[in-house]
Amino acid sequence: MKIDSTNQKQVLVADDEEPIRRLLDYNLRKSGYEPVLTNHGKEAIARASDDFACALIDLKMPEADGLAVLQYLRLHYPDLPVIIMSAVGQVKDAVAAMKQGAFEYITKPFDFDQLLVLMKSATQLGNALRENRELRESVLSPSRDQEFVGVSPAMQSLRETVKTIAPLDSTVLITGESGVGKGLLARLIHRASKRAAHPFVTTSCPAMPGELLESEMFGHERGAFTGAVRRRLGRVEMANGGTLFLDEIGELPLSLQPKLLNVLQDRQFQRVGSSETIAANIRLIAATNADLLDMVAAKAFREDLYYRLNVIQVTVPPLRDRPEDIPLLAKQILMRIAAAQKREPLEIGAEALGLLSTYHWPGNVRELENALERASAFCPGKIIQPGDLPPDMTRRAKVAIGAVALMDNGPQIGGMTLEDIEKLALRQTLVVCNGNKAAAARSLGVTEKTIYNKLARFGLR
Repeated sequence: MKIDSTNQKQVLVADDEEPIRRLLDYNLRKSGYEPVLTNHGKEAIARASDDFACALIDLKMPEADGLAVLQYLRLHYPDLPVIIMSAVGQVKDAVAAMKQGAFEYITKPFDFDQLLVLMKSATQLGNALRENRELRESVLSPSRDQEFVGVSPAMQSLRETVKTIAPLDSTVLITGESGVGKGLLARLIHRASKRAAHPFVTTSCPAMPGELLESEMFGHERGAFTGAVRRRLGRVEMANGGTLFLDEIGELPLSLQPKLLNVLQDRQFQRVGSSETIAANIRLIAATNADLLDMVAAKAFREDLYYRLNVIQVTVPPLRDRPEDIPLLAKQILMRIAAAQKREPLEIGAEALGLLSTYHWPGNVRELENALERASAFCPGKIIQPGDLPPDMTRRAKVAIGAVALMDNGPQIGGMTLEDIEKLALRQTLVVCNGNKAAAARSLGVTEKTIYNKLARFGLR
């Protein structure tokens, strides 16, 4: 995939001095660029876009200075090269800007030929960065050490399902809670398919602004809308011959659903701003943590699109339903962390493993990965102990263990009223938390004020 750098000529200019802006506007236009002029930092931030060839930012401006604009651009548009313009006495600050990621700086009054040379180099760098990023995204393959490990019947069944459906070219709908590994499953299906040698392209529907999603999905032509200064390939086109994975498909705007339906039905699409029809040689895998049938009933999701997506449905079970998989999962995660840190993998002590196996995992495997990454950072030795785990996780796991122990010797809840069950849960949680009401509130997922209100209501001390 080659980016057409000749089309990308738009330049973001920010300077509070009108004579400088006029000079830049005249000379840049004469040299074939399309300057977008702003007179202070906040306006530059508001007008920023990844479609600019580069940015010329004055160091000293009202509202937000050049360093503030630079920090914003580096965070939100890391592929956009920034050239800092400074006065002679501001060289120290300009050098500081270089250390924070500016491409280069130039002092006023500057030689315009020198500026053009800098801009040409900056534009070439920006195009290379964008091309590398898009290529990485389009050919991303799952690592061989990332598998759905586990001994539970659910995981064994899931692995068999992957073997069965991967060779097919059918659309797959993956369902399951957040963090269970729906994206990993999609990658594994792609890797085992006949399209494995071609791109695997991911699009997160909720992560992209609605006004940009159509362009990201289907691409656009130069001039299709304000700021479209070059042709851009969409994710569908980038996935040609391979697999397109749409994460959280339930967040796809209703306005775009007919276009996706057209891709699935007719295997073709059009870029924004073009009448040319392009063949869509892709396999679609979609994932959702929402109940799409409920959304269909609520008119929030198209029924015809749902049935086009739901050719083969695969559900990934939550981690709490397969605690027997936690030891193997934890070992795999720790080996991955150790490889990234270039050190020997840590082990998990029996007590810490017991807490992990008892915890209810609302964040599923993603939460387990985060917990073990934190434990790896805090563990002073080679064996992870309970104190190395996130405190709230440890506390909730202990509450669960204590509640089970109390229930073994206490009353059974069958036949009890809901109020009596609530009272029992409150009493047992306070016992396990040694009377600490703040800890009990966190364990029960309520506020501390609620705990006091319940105590008063139930007449407990």
